[in-house]
Amino acid sequence: MSEIARCVNKAILWALLPMLLLSSCGFFEPADGAANPTSAVLPSDPSNPSAPTKPSEAPEPDNTVVITAVGDIMVHYPQLVAQKTGEGTYDFTDNFLFIKDIIRDSDISIANLETTILSSKKPSTYPRFNSPPELLDAIKDTGFDIISTINNHTLDNGKAGVLATLKELESRGFTSVGTSKNKNDAKYTVQTVKDIKIGITAFTCGFFNSSGPYLNNNPSEGIGNQLNIIDTTNVTSSFEKIKVQIDKMKEEGSEFITVVLHWGTEYQKEPNSYQKKLAQKLVDEGVDLILGSHPHLVQSMEFLESTDGKHQGLVAYSMGNFLSNQRFDILEIKGTETGMVARVTLEKDEKGNVEIKEAEYVPTWISLTGIEEDADYKILPISTDYRQTAEKYEADEKSVKESLEWLKSVMKDEKVMIYGK
Repeated sequence: MSEIARCVNKAILWALLPMLLLSSCGFFEPADGAANPTSAVLPSDPSNPSAPTKPSEAPEPDNTVVITAVGDIMVHYPQLVAQKTGEGTYDFTDNFLFIKDIIRDSDISIANLETTILSSKKPSTYPRFNSPPELLDAIKDTGFDIISTINNHTLDNGKAGVLATLKELESRGFTSVGTSKNKNDAKYTVQTVKDIKIGITAFTCGFFNSSGPYLNNNPSEGIGNQLNIIDTTNVTSSFEKIKVQIDKMKEEGSEFITVVLHWGTEYQKEPNSYQKKLAQKLVDEGVDLILGSHPHLVQSMEFLESTDGKHQGLVAYSMGNFLSNQRFDILEIKGTETGMVARVTLEKDEKGNVEIKEAEYVPTWISLTGIEEDADYKILPISTDYRQTAEKYEADEKSVKESLEWLKSVMKDEKVMIYGK
């Protein structure tokens, strides 16, 4: 290389050196939007919200949990005909089509399964319910997590029906409360959801004689200690039996206790004295949420103060029918097509106390169009504008309006609001 060439190259190098140094310090954006390798090690700057977060920093935990719950899920004969897809096959998925977003938009969801699932026997309906396993597939697809398996129809197919139902639920990943496979198994659950320990149990009212408890005139066939059954009339003995499981859930660290109860008088709009007295005793004992079913009509959802004024619990005396064929044109009883989704938001404060932040309900109506195999059952969520709901789902406006008015007429606690209002 000539002396002139060496001088030219040296001059070029000195001219480019400042630019190379600036680039190595990250002041020039790499070509084509490539990542700047130095930006990953820049410390986070509290004064600059857009500054990168240190890799060691974890996001703040969510301190709220949303619980949704519904009442009775039943399958009557016309529903079997409508949902049949072939010889011995069924599909109930479309029944829940318009409600599943509300159920899925929660952290934990509870339903009452008022039927047995015994696939070795043909499906049957009232007065001895046995539904196809496909019903559970639809319930799972809708987003439910916890199933209460204890109610007056639990023994409709005897011991075999109880155990088969539990097996079918377990195979689909459900958690069951109220019944158990073995006498020493827990009939409650304690689950940690977003750093909140929630205990849930379920009981039904029944009758007792010298041979043990029975439901719907069916004996317990020696598995009475695997069923959470309380006395239909004796509040004190019922409370003491539930308290045993409340204490166990507390021992396991439950911070929020829920009791699902199948109780009350069928087709009654108001809770009876048994319900009111038992609810008060449970709230006095520290129960936070009571979820009722069995009357087949929605009853009030309201807050209760403990007798000593130190605790407040929320009770939904009856959530009504979520899915069934009970209708006014069959029973001539208003409100049997109406149900609700209870929606409860919990919040854990800095001191670790868990309280109910919001108590809401979603009015629902079971729409039915067509007949026999062409019948179409849909659970419709009703907004505060019933006309809008009827138009959206092409539903009967009068029926939607009546369902909404029914819900409003039983909800007397101003702190319990319609969801989305």
